[in-house]
Amino acid sequence: MELDIAGSALLRGDEVLKLRPKTLAVLVALIERQGEIVSQDELHRLVWGKRHGSDAGPKQCIRELRRLLGDSATAPRFIETVGRRGYRLTGRIETRCGLGARPRPETTRCVGRAAERAILAESAAAAYQGRHAMTLIAGEAGAGKTRLVEGFLADLSAHPAVWIARGQSISHPGAREPYGPLLEALSQLLAGPTGAPLSRLLPEVAPAWADQLPGAGRSLDAVGFEVDQRRPDPMPREFSTLMERLTQMAPGILVLEDLHWADASTLAWLSAWGLRRTEARLLVLGTYRCDELDRAGDLATTLRHLSRQPDTRVLTLGGLDAAAVADYLAGRFPGHRFPPRLAAALARRTEGHAILIEAVVDRWLTQGDIRQQEGHWALSEPVDTLVPAIAPDMQAFIEGDLVGRLDPPERALLEMASVAGPDFSALALADDRNGREAVERRLDHLARNRRFIERAGLAHHPDGSVTTRFAFRHALHHEALYAGIPAANRQGLHRRIGTRLEALYRNKAAEIAPALADHFERGADWPRAARYRGLSGLRALRRSAEQVAAAQLRQALDLHARCDDPDQPLQMAELQALLGLGAALIISEGFTTEELRSVYRRAGPLAARVGEPANTVPVLAGLWNDHISRAELDRAADLAQTLHQLAGDAPAPIAMAAQNAVGQTRFFTGAFTDCLPCIDTVLRLHATRVPDGTATLFGEEPGIVCRQYAACVSQILGREAEAETHLAAGTDLAGALDQPFGQAQMLWAGAVVARLRGDRALTGARAEALTALCRRAGIPYWLPAGIMLTGWARAMDGDPEGQALLDNGLAAYAEMNVRLTLPLGLALSAEVAARRGDAARGLPLLRRALAAARTTGERWYEAELHRLCAVLMDRAGRPDHARRALGRAQEIARRQGATAFEARAARAIAALS
Repeated sequence: MELDIAGSALLRGDEVLKLRPKTLAVLVALIERQGEIVSQDELHRLVWGKRHGSDAGPKQCIRELRRLLGDSATAPRFIETVGRRGYRLTGRIETRCGLGARPRPETTRCVGRAAERAILAESAAAAYQGRHAMTLIAGEAGAGKTRLVEGFLADLSAHPAVWIARGQSISHPGAREPYGPLLEALSQLLAGPTGAPLSRLLPEVAPAWADQLPGAGRSLDAVGFEVDQRRPDPMPREFSTLMERLTQMAPGILVLEDLHWADASTLAWLSAWGLRRTEARLLVLGTYRCDELDRAGDLATTLRHLSRQPDTRVLTLGGLDAAAVADYLAGRFPGHRFPPRLAAALARRTEGHAILIEAVVDRWLTQGDIRQQEGHWALSEPVDTLVPAIAPDMQAFIEGDLVGRLDPPERALLEMASVAGPDFSALALADDRNGREAVERRLDHLARNRRFIERAGLAHHPDGSVTTRFAFRHALHHEALYAGIPAANRQGLHRRIGTRLEALYRNKAAEIAPALADHFERGADWPRAARYRGLSGLRALRRSAEQVAAAQLRQALDLHARCDDPDQPLQMAELQALLGLGAALIISEGFTTEELRSVYRRAGPLAARVGEPANTVPVLAGLWNDHISRAELDRAADLAQTLHQLAGDAPAPIAMAAQNAVGQTRFFTGAFTDCLPCIDTVLRLHATRVPDGTATLFGEEPGIVCRQYAACVSQILGREAEAETHLAAGTDLAGALDQPFGQAQMLWAGAVVARLRGDRALTGARAEALTALCRRAGIPYWLPAGIMLTGWARAMDGDPEGQALLDNGLAAYAEMNVRLTLPLGLALSAEVAARRGDAARGLPLLRRALAAARTTGERWYEAELHRLCAVLMDRAGRPDHARRALGRAQEIARRQGATAFEARAARAIAALS
């Protein structure tokens, strides 16, 4: 009896017995624990996880297995029931391995790492039990990180059911595509035996990832800026869920190499995975260069977060000691007769650096310093002659000795390959089929002779062609060859390789936009570099990787500045880059930064030249956001009116943005009833629109923006139930879109609505949730509001630290140049003073708030400012002044239609009488 895990079947002779996924997973769990008792609860946890499922599921699967195996519960040959304790696999079922490529024997010579391998084995055991195990291996370049991983994976022959997937980060500047290593790992799994179950799971639990993987979902539009606005960034959550579901079938190992070059999105997922507490039989192995951490700030932050997690281990590899070098020499040269002190001398001279030890031994072997004498390996020169001659600088050693041994055609080919990248195929190195075949033969010859490169699988290309992938055996080989190319030659090679790849991918070139941008930038082809760098940034923005997007789009704009006399398509690409950068800055830094203002000022004339409302409206909307946040309401009103005129019959996202600008301007100026037509229009358009990706360029989802201020309007108009409806709908939409910025907007609105009702507990709960979200997701704009409202709620409950929080929130907004809602913030502080009976502190605050309202025109809270003045004046023994202030509050509220404010003023008047 044999189990074919990849084929989900039991094999009995020529008979193939298909297994259901859950039944297969139960059998795999029993095989992993051969001879051990596995309880029903353990099976349910490992196979069904925390998802709802029948408690009888394990029993049903055991019955199916016994039927297929011809087994019996009373006289078991394979599966024994052990009382009420569980089940035990007693019969031997061979497993057909095939869930991941195993390392080749020549790549697994790993010495001096017994302790590290034991730790990796412990981590694997934790993963098999459903814990989120993670081990990160650190060391300098060439320390043996990859060799340790390969050696550990070779040990897994005892666990043939384990699947393995790998993702590689690359070092080319600007080419760090969001989630690149994770996409590479999924592509490998799809192309292997796990492809069938993974293909079934992707549309169900990870549709956003399916869209990014050719063959697993719909193809990407190479040049259009399209995104499903219903789920713009579910990718971190979906990938975690996908791993949890996939490892219910069989445990897995995800290897992420060179994390010091990883993009911020991959590192963010890694950090989130380490914090996740659901069960998954996945071991995440990561490698990184510890000497690169000072240039990899994102990784350093990720490591700090992960270091506090119980199932995360960090292994730092030092140099090999003399005993390890002795083991290496014994394994490579069995029965050698080297002098006993050779290992110690070699370890000392190379500082135990694994890659240098191997390179030195290779050199000695090639030069005849190590040779066979009388049937045994021996040195031809004394240790004291050989060891001092070792070059101390590894880079110089590779350049001067290893590269120097290549003949000119080999060196030229490998130099061209080094320009293509750390891994490559002949496709990038030749223009036609005959040329590719000839180049591939030469590369294969080098790989077979272990000369700098090795085979790394197959590459499938958009035109249906297949080529062998090659990779440099060591990063330093790649770097030395690249650095040795004369500058002008290197520039020309980048241009030619970029052109070849662009021609091959054609209308799917956006899929490799980061790599193309890098080649054309290094090749000084500024127009194409600018276009592809912009596409790369926009793709990052669609995945909600705002910081990555901003960095790429800034780089794109610098490249556009180098382009002389750009044509209209290039101007359009520049405008798209500007709008994308604006959207990324809004989410990551807020509405009032000087960079954001300069972005939209640069975009304005460009949009006028392009001359389409779809491009002009996002620019004006960005400028409107800047003015409204600074409480420059007159300018905001003018821009809102211009937006309204431009929108006309424009697509729904354009029209909604314009209506929101008009409606919010009216709200903050106190024209509450005039907001209602704008709200109705946006909600109607939102209900019928077809997502086309345009809304992404505004940095906000128009449906959420509308619900945010509509909730406040409804509360002020005395419509509490309607306000809650808006809050619930906006919160649900932000959750469905997985947009932290939108969730923050709705939490702000919820806290303000609760404050307007005077519900301190609800205000505090919502404000604390807002503060926590902003800190967790890195959203600076809404954080001060959360701190202020939290401080108000605590101070009103008598917490002495509440006032300090209020003051900190006000100071943070001032530092950000945000003046909108300043009257509200000052009023909150004055209300705390009133509670303490401190009119001397409270009245000056209210005078500042009223002066700000008169200066800026922000009058939505004006009635409440006068009512609070009355409270403080009454407590100061000035009842006549208090009555006049209440009359003013009632008059303003009645004029504005602010029913809730008017009723509150009327109650205060009655109480004062």
